[in-house]
Amino acid sequence: MLAFAMVAMLSVSLSSCKDDDGIEDDATILGEWVHHDGVGEADVLIFTGALTQGNVTYTEFDDDDAPETLVSTFTFNPKTGVLKVPGFTYRDVIVKTLTATKLKLKYFPDDDETTTFGRR
Repeated sequence: MLAFAMVAMLSVSLSSCKDDDGIEDDATILGEWVHHDGVGEADVLIFTGALTQGNVTYTEFDDDDAPETLVSTFTFNPKTGVLKVPGFTYRDVIVKTLTATKLKLKYFPDDDETTTFGRR
């Protein structure tokens, strides 16, 4: 009985630590997403096509330089969260969060960081 009570308490404490990561069933990656880096700086992603594949445009707006734009194809597996953008990076990008208003990517645009975009 004591073991059962300990397992129940542990599962409650673990579930309370859960963050907002995950892919909502009805969410789509398609559309325009923006991440503001600072004053006058932003990263913009525009996904077009189908939920699992299509084209993506990435524009980096830097206050000091002209905007830099890259275009690539993409494939996205909503079950695993793996996003492949061969024109931007050699490694898989991990979609940590995808909701109607939030897209959190690990490994893009910075190789070792997680970046949060909002839907525009």
